[in-house]
Parts: sequence; structure tokens; C-alpha cells
Amino acid sequence: MLDFNPSSFTRAAAVEGIHAAVDAAMHKDEKRRTYLGASAIGGPCERRIQYEFLGTPFDDGWRQDPRTLRIFQRGHVFESMAATWMVDAGFRLTQTGKDGRPIGFSVASGAYGGHVDRVCTAGPLNDLAYPFVVEFKALGSKGWSAISKRGLVKASPQYADQISQYQSYLDLTNPALFFAVNADTMEMHLEMVPFDQARAQAASDRAVSIIKDSRAGAMRPRCTDDEGFYLCKGCAFRERCWR
Repeated sequence: MLDFNPSSFTRAAAVEGIHAAVDAAMHKDEKRRTYLGASAIGGPCERRIQYEFLGTPFDDGWRQDPRTLRIFQRGHVFESMAATWMVDAGFRLTQTGKDGRPIGFSVASGAYGGHVDRVCTAGPLNDLAYPFVVEFKALGSKGWSAISKRGLVKASPQYADQISQYQSYLDLTNPALFFAVNADTMEMHLEMVPFDQARAQAASDRAVSIIKDSRAGAMRPRCTDDEGFYLCKGCAFRERCWR
């Protein structure tokens, strides 16, 4: 008699094969920046930022976790979705300038730059100061809760630094909108972020220092003296840095 019901082993092998194929395909479009990005400048480890800026090869055998790559892609999906929510609510958003190019900045002969998620140019609330930068984030419950309870500057200085660079270099110094969606519950946290000149200058100075030292062949300091520090464990440059 013919058996048309695949065995559990066959089904398990098929699922495992599909899973492996999907994971492998996540790496096909993985590209690295050729400049120091505003989204990275507030990161906790200057040496890691420097390695990324220099295009330093990853440690032998290291590859980005496919799950992490999916989280990055999720951010783009949520950004588009949240922007649609704002447009549906009557706000006018743009991500391109009059020349049709993405709105952003590039300085230091292209060594430092970044692009905004959106700029809000008008809307139904007359009391808001237009135009202003809009930064979208999709966060897990832990990160989202920390920011919603403590505020952006205290809970995520890196995001605050990123926004300050857009405000400063694009001369969009009206309070920016930080729009975070809890990817687990779909709750929203919206926060207006005033322009902080001192923060913007400090972040810009940090970028200049990293670029100058990189060109001079000098390494920036690590974020810790403990090789077992949690930020070091998953770093793509851990072996190179410590050995």
C-alpha cells in the first residue's frame, strides 16, 4: 500500500531545511556603510565604531545573526507603517528634498553623514513648530518600556545623539518627534525632543576624533577593560580587539 503521509522525520527535516535556507538568504543583501553614520556615533564603544568606519573585516567565522537581520528589516517595515499612520492623521511627511534625493547630510569629504527617516512639514496641529525631524523606531517591550518611562535622553543616549545630528546639520532645530512602536504590543510612545546644542556638538566632536584617529592609524579606546563585558561578547571585532 502506498503511504501518502510523510513521516515525522521527513516533516522535521523539511522544516529544518526551509529554516536553514531562509537564514542563509538573510545575508545576501548585507552591506556595510562606507562612512561613519549618525545612527552609530552615539554607540557605547568608540573602538567598535572605528572598526565599522574603517570597514575592518569581521573576526574569522563571525556572521551577523539572521534573527538580528530580521529585526533590522522589521524596523523598516514599522517605519513605513508608522509614517502612513501620521499621513492618514493629516501630517505631511517627506523623505526627499527638492532635488529628489533622500534628506540627509554629508560632511568631512563624505566621511560622516546620515539620512533622516522623515521630515514633517505641516499638519493639523497649529501649535507645533514645523518643519521638524521625525525618527521612527520599532522596539521590543524592554527597550520601549525603558524609553517610555525614563524618556529618550536618559534611556537611549545613542538615539538622542542621532537626532541631534540631524537637527544640527540640517538646520532643523525645532523639537523633533521620536516615534517608537512597541513591536510586541503595538503601543506607541511619542516624544518631542528639543534641540540640544551641547549634545549635538559633543557628538560631532566625537565623529571628528574618530575620523582623525582612523586616518592617523590611532585606535580609539574600548568601552571597557573587561573582556567578558556583555557588549564585547557579541561584537564582530572581539578577537581582533582583544588579541
